[in-house]
Amino acid sequence: MKTATRRFCLGLVLGLPFFAHSAFAATTDLAAHRAFYKLTLDSTENSGVTNAAGAMEYEVINGCTGWATQQRLDMTVLDREGGDTHTVSDYSTWESKDGRQFRFRITQNTNDQREVRAGYAELPPGRPGFAVYTQPTARRVALPPGTLFPMAQTAAVLAAAKAGKPFLAVPIFDGTATDAVENTFSIITEHGQVVPTSFAPLAHMPTVLVHMAYYGTDTTQMLPDTLLAMRYWDNGVADQLTMDFGNFTMAGDLAQFQLLPSHCK
Repeated sequence: MKTATRRFCLGLVLGLPFFAHSAFAATTDLAAHRAFYKLTLDSTENSGVTNAAGAMEYEVINGCTGWATQQRLDMTVLDREGGDTHTVSDYSTWESKDGRQFRFRITQNTNDQREVRAGYAELPPGRPGFAVYTQPTARRVALPPGTLFPMAQTAAVLAAAKAGKPFLAVPIFDGTATDAVENTFSIITEHGQVVPTSFAPLAHMPTVLVHMAYYGTDTTQMLPDTLLAMRYWDNGVADQLTMDFGNFTMAGDLAQFQLLPSHCK
């Protein structure tokens, strides 16, 4: 995985015009909330990893005209030689509710190495979209038609599930990928299931199981760069996370949760 940060958030485009437009409107149905996930080692894929553990905090704030998110991941991985890799990653974004503007900043510390990536992106109506990186080096890249930002992607997946669609394929820009844009392919199953939970606001809400694959723009590469799975409630809150880092897989369970108030009219 190119970075330890990845939003909960593949190239054929299936029904993109419908989902691109409905996703922007559907973001108002997403819940502002704060969540804490306990991370444990799920599998090692015959690698040198012997143990891994950590935690992830995720917060979504309803800013009326946009969504502000903050994700912090703290994870330690042990190998069979006795070495450990400690990663702390902070990922902050702001995304307009019309799906047109996006800002991001990622700070990742891995042992003694620090990486910062920051910038913004726009999808202006009737004109080509673009992203501008301000760190670590200044550069501008074009975004393909149909690109979605992270909150719009979540809304698009939920809209597809409610419409009975089993697949969703869209290009994504979230600032985490080295090559800027990624093609994503989501498999959507088990929509409508009500699963047991100790969190009262979620207790009677339908859920959907989603498997996401993230591909680079190199079409000669058949295998995905990243694999994610999660169960979404209909308001966009996630649980039962599975994060495939290539040589090992982490499981994330929702340990703490609270809805955040909205003061928008």
